[in-house]
Amino acid sequence: MALIEASITINKPAETIFAHITNPETMKSQYVTSVSFDGPLQVGTRCKMIVKSAMGSSEILSEIVAFEQNKVYGTKTFAAPPASDVTSTYRLEETGGSTKVTLQTEANLVPAGMPSMPGMEDMMKKQMLAGYEATLAALKKSLEG
Repeated sequence: MALIEASITINKPAETIFAHITNPETMKSQYVTSVSFDGPLQVGTRCKMIVKSAMGSSEILSEIVAFEQNKVYGTKTFAAPPASDVTSTYRLEETGGSTKVTLQTEANLVPAGMPSMPGMEDMMKKQMLAGYEATLAALKKSLEG
């Protein structure tokens, strides 16, 4: 199981950031066209996202696995075999007027049954880390302007 982690400091209180990352409307993007939850935001609530790509639309299902208001928001995304489920967690640590936001993901990058080559897991980690750093930079820009 690989742990990928990226952090950034945002000059906003944790409450503002938490409200943003847990809002279904702000979860939408040019790729995510629909977000719905089957109940209130709490551990056990399921989320369905509709994502579009060049190959059409697909449905992504996840479940909230960690939830502490203004501090922790984690989801487990369910994957079809041979891929494995992925757990991603935002952790917010407020210090003064700013907040350190850490995005962590635990995933089996090369599950049994998937072809593997030497260096493949490291390459995938680097790609995911770059994506998370870009995600956090976009979050900072969105909130700070």
